[in-house]
Amino acid sequence: RAYNEVFTLSYVTGRSVGIGAYLNRLGQRVIQMVNGPMILTGFGALNKLLGKQVYNSQDQLGGPQVMVPNGVTHKLVKSDQDGVSAILTWLSYTPKTASCVTPVIEPTDPVDRDVTFVPSKVPYDPRHMLAGTTSPEGERLSGFFDEGTFQEYLEGWGRSVIVGRAKLGGVPMGVIAVETRNVERRVPADPANPA
Repeated sequence: RAYNEVFTLSYVTGRSVGIGAYLNRLGQRVIQMVNGPMILTGFGALNKLLGKQVYNSQDQLGGPQVMVPNGVTHKLVKSDQDGVSAILTWLSYTPKTASCVTPVIEPTDPVDRDVTFVPSKVPYDPRHMLAGTTSPEGERLSGFFDEGTFQEYLEGWGRSVIVGRAKLGGVPMGVIAVETRNVERRVPADPANPA
């Protein structure tokens, strides 16, 4: 019951091992710093178990190149300052308690503004429709949501879908959009599984 009623967010700022990594995974949201692997056991222990040198680092087991594509990490950050900023941004979309309404703030854009980005007949980045963009001529084209509020999550997972949070008229919302351009799928090689 608590899992459905309590907002959980884990910030992995350094190596998270064993039960710590498991608890991060049990949480509903994970922000991971680029140099903070989440591993159940060390690469040395796995090499001993396998009887040969297979893994060279903790990152091969639980670094961002593993946790982002498999959907464990929702947001990848480069520094603690970026991590704290990501936490505060995510909290700005979250109600105080499960029974409260989401926090509505004064909108950054007028509610009656026009959406000036127009999708083209050729493939385009759907994020431009959501967040707006700048035209090649330098003109600001507004998107569907309030300027500066769209935050994408799970960027490296499910690459044909764009998910995130944004505000519309100051009201926080969940966002799901379809990536209509061709996407490349990469499956990271596991050194323990030779081809």
